[in-house]
Amino acid sequence: MLLRFAVANFASIRDEQEFSAIAADRHDDLAVRPVPESNHMTLPCVGIFGPNASGKSNIVSALGFMKRAVTDSHQRWRPSDEIPRRPFLLDPHKSREPSKFEIEIVADGVRYEYGFLCESDKFTDEWLFAFPEGRPRRIFERKLGEPIHFGPTLHGQRKQIEKMVRPNSLYLSAAAANNHGQLKPVHDWFESNLRIATEGNFDGRLRETRHLLEKHGSKAILALLKYADLGADGVKFSDNKLAPEHAAKLAELISAIENTEVSPSQVSMGLEVEISHKHGGKEFTLPLDYESSGTKTWLGVTGPIISTLRTGSVLVIDELDARLHHHLAGQFVRLFQEERTNPNGAQLVFNTHDAALLGPDAVARLRRDQVWLTEKVGGATQLFPLAGFKVRSIENIEKRYLGGRYGALPFFDESLLAEVVSEIVA
Repeated sequence: MLLRFAVANFASIRDEQEFSAIAADRHDDLAVRPVPESNHMTLPCVGIFGPNASGKSNIVSALGFMKRAVTDSHQRWRPSDEIPRRPFLLDPHKSREPSKFEIEIVADGVRYEYGFLCESDKFTDEWLFAFPEGRPRRIFERKLGEPIHFGPTLHGQRKQIEKMVRPNSLYLSAAAANNHGQLKPVHDWFESNLRIATEGNFDGRLRETRHLLEKHGSKAILALLKYADLGADGVKFSDNKLAPEHAAKLAELISAIENTEVSPSQVSMGLEVEISHKHGGKEFTLPLDYESSGTKTWLGVTGPIISTLRTGSVLVIDELDARLHHHLAGQFVRLFQEERTNPNGAQLVFNTHDAALLGPDAVARLRRDQVWLTEKVGGATQLFPLAGFKVRSIENIEKRYLGGRYGALPFFDESLLAEVVSEIVA
């Protein structure tokens, strides 16, 4: 369960920006879930809206960086590696300051607050607090140049692990690598319960779809494929295998780069995917490359959708509306909004340009506390909630948003078109 995420000095985000998945209103018709030891409820969906280049994708990138730092910094980053943060570069002073990442989650029924500060070569601060009875309880606090301060409830080989932590690795990452049982739920939340879908991990998402279809016999994958009304009736996966001698060499190279053992049987040149269609009583198959971009996109998210809904985890989507019809994007959101299809408390966080999701007739209309807006101010991303405006529940939020009532819209300078026209007619 994701409650809150905050980031500062990352990409286009200069000052600290935060979004929350805590409900501001009562929603008896949504798949909300109670926050342990509190009177709050979490929302099943949070959408981030704004114009191009306003920083929507950088919110997703920041979550992705935090996940990689937790899962990879101790075992996969080499001691000499720089921390791959992306500080705000438009302010020379800010670019030399630490970047901040902080998150509140619920793991194994306990609420946690975890965060860290990092520069390009070291983590300067790291902290973890638990709220087992609604009040903060320190698990550990780390500050550069000082011994780590441990809370009285943290046991095990905490001092031994502290000696293993490098300047460019996190204590939480090192603790998980050394099987520290008490910290495992928080690490596992990042590793298994936080799924991030971007253009760059499309192949990995296809493999997850294949795994569910072939290893678990998931009927839901085919059901979603047909439900999308894309004309697809089935899907078949196969590996493009290398010659044995080439596979062995490539496995050896990958093992050295990734610092983990990879066998030749795990190496392939990628997936071959065929989509079947029925027409005129006959079945035809087409390679995935021949399919529409919408079909490819939908196939790449069906696996993560089913896994997330099944496990009650968090799915973060960059550009939900990219290559999906807005009706299909609405059905995507609906799967998470409704208790019937989301009985395990899964959550969807996404960014989009699709204002139709805000309309009164949208199949899965977002409520005001589910909507966050981004815009650039002085070259820096500002993230703010729609709930901060006076919004009547009966008003047409889509119309007012597109009309500029809430900001977070692109500005088109008509005078610049004169230059375009002059070159076209020249």
